[in-house]
Amino acid sequence: MNFQAVNLNIANDKIVDIRLPSEWIETGILPNSKLITYEMIGGKINPMFLTLVEKNFAKNDKIVLICQTGSRTKRAMQFLKNNGFSDVSDISGGVYNYQRLGAKFVPYQPD
Repeated sequence: MNFQAVNLNIANDKIVDIRLPSEWIETGILPNSKLITYEMIGGKINPMFLTLVEKNFAKNDKIVLICQTGSRTKRAMQFLKNNGFSDVSDISGGVYNYQRLGAKFVPYQPD
């Protein structure tokens, strides 16, 4: 298993949490992460996903994606690369693995 997540700079890396709001509530979120849901319930891609990513990041920004287990990030990484984002990676194993490694999450506070 790839444990690249240990080397993240939580304060400076551009982390995008692509989970559903119910998952943010369940486990909390990484500090300073941008919350942009990729797939809606039922597996359909959020029609606003690309627009929101483009609004918040440049095509050449280093973006790190996180989801619950790591499977959605693989699809989202390919989607972003297909749409011109050149430096996209993910946190291997997702939130569950990253918490197991000792990462600290903060409670999600819905607006």
